[in-house]
Amino acid sequence: MLYATRLNSLKSRPELAFSPGRIHTSDLLGRAARIQGLNSLSLNFPEHFTPATLRETRDTIEALGLGVDSLNVRYPAEPFGDGGFTHPDAATRQAAIDLTCQALDACAALGGNHVIVWPGFDGFDYPFQDSYERMFDHTVEGFSQVAAHAPEMRVGLEYKPWEPRKYSLIGNMGEALLVVQEVGADNLGVVLDYCHAQMANEHAPKAAALALRQNKLFGVHLNDGYGRQDDGLMVGTSSLITTLELLVLLERGGYPGTIYFDTFPVREDPVRECEWNIRVTQRLLTLAGELAGDERLGFGHDGFHVTTVLERLLFPEQVHA
Repeated sequence: MLYATRLNSLKSRPELAFSPGRIHTSDLLGRAARIQGLNSLSLNFPEHFTPATLRETRDTIEALGLGVDSLNVRYPAEPFGDGGFTHPDAATRQAAIDLTCQALDACAALGGNHVIVWPGFDGFDYPFQDSYERMFDHTVEGFSQVAAHAPEMRVGLEYKPWEPRKYSLIGNMGEALLVVQEVGADNLGVVLDYCHAQMANEHAPKAAALALRQNKLFGVHLNDGYGRQDDGLMVGTSSLITTLELLVLLERGGYPGTIYFDTFPVREDPVRECEWNIRVTQRLLTLAGELAGDERLGFGHDGFHVTTVLERLLFPEQVHA
């Protein structure tokens, strides 16, 4: 399994790693290289580098012995604060499409094969603010152009129900899969963020099952939270058994992608925090591999299937006795 982490998490607790002053992408990459078990990177474009600094960034990554799995597109508030693919102005919409295509080219140049698109500014704040039909049409049109730009690259649509807009246009798994279906491109799929699913009042394993059913689960962002906001807590710290069920679904569905830790350490040493995420995920994946072959789980209507899982979690010595 490839493990990648949110590079901006490594800005946390700067006093543990950096001299006072501005923190550069190369500093964050150097800190990432200290994380035991991390074997891939997922950078933000154009936040962490631009086409002008691509070669320098690639040389730094190679010197550290790391590789790039994917890029996350981050649309600047200027000019995309009122929307990217859904902006009322055609020139601004095209600029968002062009930026996304640049990310695809940059990702390929870094050796990656996946660009994750979170259309955070595409949405609305008030009733009657915009036409939902128009915004959806332009979303489909935008993703169609992006997918056609580089058919050999995967494009993952990352949904989130709100924030920064009060309502996101694409806010849950069903809406994301509808876009994917209407575009109809083999290289367009969905990225599931665990906290985003919680915010959408989704059960993350069920959401994953919907995407796996269509062979469209292109990425998984692991974290944890309480569902009221994008908490970005360490993996398994507030909903351990549901996280385990998600990993069982990934095992059963033959998920081939990367586990990306989208967490927000504030008081924690981010290097140790990421190492803990990897350690917990590896242990849960081992257990998920055992459970995935148990045909009793997930079939039937009583509540006792979960006790089999709890037994393995809490009383492993009895299970193996």
